[in-house]
Amino acid sequence: YSASGEPWLANPQTGVFYPPSWFFVALPFATAYMLYLLFHLAALGLTSYRLFARSASPGAAAFGAVALMLCGPTLSMLDVSNNLASFAWIPLVIHAALDRRPLLGGLALALTFLGGEPFFAFLAAVLFVAIAPRSSPAAGATAFGLSAVQLLPFLETLRGSDRTAGVGGVLRETMKPLDWLRIIVRPALDERGFDPHLSQHYVPVIYIGVMVVVLALAGLWRAGVPPASRGTSRAAVIALIIVIVLAALPLPLIRYPSRLMPFGALAITALAVQGLGRIPRRRWWVDAAVIAVVIAELVPVSLPLLQTAPFPPLRVPYDCSIGREAKIIRVGIPLEKLNEARAEWITGYLNLYDRRFDVWTAAPVTSERYTRLYADAVRGVPGAVDRMSVGWVLAPRYLKRETLRQVVFAGRVLVHRNVAALPMARLELAGGRIVPARMLAFGPSHATIEIDAPAAGTVVLAQQDAPGWSVTVDGKAAPKRLSLDVFRAVDVGDGRHVIEWRYRPRALFFGAAISALSLVILLALSSRARVKNFFASL
Repeated sequence: YSASGEPWLANPQTGVFYPPSWFFVALPFATAYMLYLLFHLAALGLTSYRLFARSASPGAAAFGAVALMLCGPTLSMLDVSNNLASFAWIPLVIHAALDRRPLLGGLALALTFLGGEPFFAFLAAVLFVAIAPRSSPAAGATAFGLSAVQLLPFLETLRGSDRTAGVGGVLRETMKPLDWLRIIVRPALDERGFDPHLSQHYVPVIYIGVMVVVLALAGLWRAGVPPASRGTSRAAVIALIIVIVLAALPLPLIRYPSRLMPFGALAITALAVQGLGRIPRRRWWVDAAVIAVVIAELVPVSLPLLQTAPFPPLRVPYDCSIGREAKIIRVGIPLEKLNEARAEWITGYLNLYDRRFDVWTAAPVTSERYTRLYADAVRGVPGAVDRMSVGWVLAPRYLKRETLRQVVFAGRVLVHRNVAALPMARLELAGGRIVPARMLAFGPSHATIEIDAPAAGTVVLAQQDAPGWSVTVDGKAAPKRLSLDVFRAVDVGDGRHVIEWRYRPRALFFGAAISALSLVILLALSSRARVKNFFASL
């Protein structure tokens, strides 16, 4: 239903193979969602405390954990839950690297990837290699094995996607240097809960707090720092340098460099912990007072980020027939009005509630070839909309085209019917003649077409092709073809035919086998270690 068919199991954001995501299977949505967010905030607090406590007092480590949990970059991720899920395990990755524990590091890296944000997992791997290069092969092998069920299909999808197609149009997304001042300038948030002075609004608030930044500056002074603390300080400096450099580069894999700010917050907080530890003859009440100041400083700023609302989905104000047998497309959508009319534009994944075919998607990765075809359709390239089977055009005004018929007006969105749209399943004959399919039926990973062919031709299904799709004609395997360099097609002779498309991606099955074997090996090694420690204690 989205983007003419896309492999959701290959998209880590779905979190299908991430154990905490299974809350949503066992619990009502609202309960599962809040528990999911709370779990990852708690996990971030515990993993960061463990990281800080290896080279600081319990009070200083508690200060760092509280500051990291309550700062703007962290709580901004509550509304981007896959980023929060992945980030929660980053301190554990660094801790395992500093302690040279590759198995623990591999497990943490796997959780970071399975949590749903591959770029965070990539940065975590870079940090591990920079801190513990000798332990990296074992940690990498462990992480690869445990996450292979998700990683292999993702890499297969990433190949040829728009994320690897170049850097065009990305320069405008780089962070401005003055944005960094907002980590110490208390923001006055706008009605949406965003700091209006930021050049990017992927992360609504990047305020970390004056107390934390002042202590971080003290932590940068290495003179007299105990040797045990230097590893954490070095890791923090490495993380901060990576964040600053990547935030200034126009890389298509990043798109929004401001989302690197949680890494910057972790680095600055780690330095602040070291700075607090430099206070001579510090008593427990000093740590308690610093924690109280940080809470008083951060909580008022963070309150708008904690606001929530009931979950009833937005109701699309159109009859279910719109988008049912042909796809919808949006043209001329005013971005500044998008949030005010999401239901009218059927944005995001609202098309799924009523099972409407949507020509576009909210997924972060799409096929480069399909993206080009979609761009042609939006620009109005002759024939592109029709051949993509786009039967419904949403626009903010009346569109002058002979094949468009005004259907319904909702809010500021006008729905047009494109009477020239080709059927989603069709037989294309010589001379351009089109014969609609007698029947088209979809399943999660298959499609069935029945066609009466007056002559030999090509049966086109206006759904994306991908590695793993195979086709049979009347029960016999047939070579598949491409239509428009994107859609699935197969040649047939004259007569009545049944065409079956099935999706069996090898990457998924190979990845599942590797992950299962890796999990068994990891459990065996863990059990062996426990048995060895038990007998050693006797």
